[in-house]
Amino acid sequence: MEAIKKKMQMLKLDKENAIDRAEQAESDKKAAEDKCKLLEDELLAMQKKLKGTDDELDKYSEALKDAQENLEMSEKKAGDDRQIKRHPGFVLKGEEEEGEEEGEEEGEEEEEAEGGAEEMCLHPKASGLFCKQINLHSRPVQVNCP
Repeated sequence: MEAIKKKMQMLKLDKENAIDRAEQAESDKKAAEDKCKLLEDELLAMQKKLKGTDDELDKYSEALKDAQENLEMSEKKAGDDRQIKRHPGFVLKGEEEEGEEEGEEEGEEEEEAEGGAEEMCLHPKASGLFCKQINLHSRPVQVNCP
């Protein structure tokens, strides 16, 4: 009888241990499911953010493409504008029209020789505006419009 009681206590203890392990397993399973749900929600949020970022990338890529096309057109136009040597109304400083007085002061001639010639040219980005271009020893220097 003692052996049977001992065996019953061992089986009862094994049953309690099994129940404890089952409860622990259920608790671990629930925690894992909660963590899985949380990660799935985070994944969905990240996918939405990625889609938004991809849409922004597409939008800015299109804007960049348009800007590059506009730049190319502007450069082409600027290149065409540079083909124009001088506007008929442009006059070099110190340049005389034919038939005017030939007696210039010598000081002005020396200043022009040292400083170079000054001329007015069309500003390439704003029609109708003028800017100064100063030629110093065969090197043109662009001066901002006043």
